[in-house]
Amino acid sequence: MIPMNKAIRSILILSLTLMVGCTTRVADLTLVSTKNIDLSKATLDIRKGRRVKGEDCTIALLGLFPLGIPNLENAMDDALEKGRGNVMVDQVTYLSGVYFVLASQSCVRVEGTVLNVRS
Repeated sequence: MIPMNKAIRSILILSLTLMVGCTTRVADLTLVSTKNIDLSKATLDIRKGRRVKGEDCTIALLGLFPLGIPNLENAMDDALEKGRGNVMVDQVTYLSGVYFVLASQSCVRVEGTVLNVRS
């Protein structure tokens, strides 16, 4: 009979070896927004903004049953709300996934400088 400590340790090591993750950079955008903004008379001062990250994640059970699809617009809105702005400059988009034995998580993450442009 295997002592309990060795059994727990074996399960932990097996779980960690079966966990896999990956992140891919998919886009670099100079100026992006999910809001309707009139930029005809706008001036952008990047020094007034701050670097912010936003993300949207979903889970899939057994790798076969997704409980949603990560959405770029939701990730952008998350970043714009955190930065209290309506436009993002120098934005980078990442897709990532982490896979476990019984479930997986997919995320879309954006990072950039958020500014507030007055319309």
